[in-house]
Amino acid sequence: MAIDPINPNSIGAYGINRAGVSLPYNQLGIQGINTQPIVIPEGIILRKKIAKEFGVFIVDSDVKFSAIEVAIIGETLEEIQKKKRQHLMGVKQIIKNREHRIRLLSGLRIDAGGAYDADSKRVYIFDNTEPQEIPQVLVHEVGHAVSHFNLEFKEFMEFVKKAGYNMSEFRKFFIPGNKLHQIGLKKVDLDKEDWESVIDRFTMKSLAMNSDVFGEIVLKLSKDKKHPMDENPLEAFAWAYEWYVNQNPKFRRIANKAALLGDYTFLRKYGFMQKEVFDEG
Repeated sequence: MAIDPINPNSIGAYGINRAGVSLPYNQLGIQGINTQPIVIPEGIILRKKIAKEFGVFIVDSDVKFSAIEVAIIGETLEEIQKKKRQHLMGVKQIIKNREHRIRLLSGLRIDAGGAYDADSKRVYIFDNTEPQEIPQVLVHEVGHAVSHFNLEFKEFMEFVKKAGYNMSEFRKFFIPGNKLHQIGLKKVDLDKEDWESVIDRFTMKSLAMNSDVFGEIVLKLSKDKKHPMDENPLEAFAWAYEWYVNQNPKFRRIANKAALLGDYTFLRKYGFMQKEVFDEG
C-alpha cells in the first residue's frame, strides 16, 4: 500500500534517538552530568551489515524489530537482490510502526501489513505483522517501490492496460434550452489506442484514486472488485510483483486457469512481470 508522506521531524515519526547505536548505558552515571539511557536495538550487527550490503536502514519507531525479524528482512532483501538487484533502489528505510496502521484503519483505508511512502523511500512494516508474514509484506511494498522508481510512467500505464482497466472521460457539453442546468457531463469510453494522448493527465498519486489529476477521467476494472489488488492499479502491480517473486509457479497456474475461462488479465500481468520487470535482456 502506498501512503502519504509524514514529517520525519514529528514526534513518533521514527526516532533514531529511540533506536541508537551507541555503547551501552553506564547506569552509575557521572555526577553533575545529565545522562539518558540509550537502548541498543536488537540485531544491531545485522542491521549494519544490511545497511552496508543493500543500502537499506532498518529503523525502530513506536514499536521495535526483534533480532529474528531483522534476520528475516535480511534474507528477504537478499532474495529480491538475487532476482533483480536494482529493485531496491526505491527503498532506503524499513521501519516497524504502529501509528500509521491506526491512521489507515481510522481513515477506512485498505487493511494491510505494511505501507510504502515513495517521497521518502520508506517501507513500513506494521506491528500486527507476524515474523512469518514479513517476506510477503516486504516484497509487496518493494513492488510499490519498483512501480515508482524502476519503470517509466508510460511503461506502468501499459501494465494498467493489461491489468483489465478501462478508461472513461466525463466531457462537458452544453444543454440547449435548459435554464437551470446548461452544462452537463457525457461519459465517453476511451479506446486503449487513445490512452497515450491523455497519459500526461495522470500521476502515480492520481492512479491510486483511479482517476486523472482533474477527476475528469476515471479508471474502472471490467469486473467487480473481489480482492485488495482490485482497489487501484498500484495495488494490482504490487500484488502481481509479490506473487511473481514469492509464488511464481502458483501465479502461473492461476493465470493459465483463468485464461482457459476467458480471463486473460492474470496471464498478461504475469507476462508483463516476466518481460518488462524481471527480464535481464
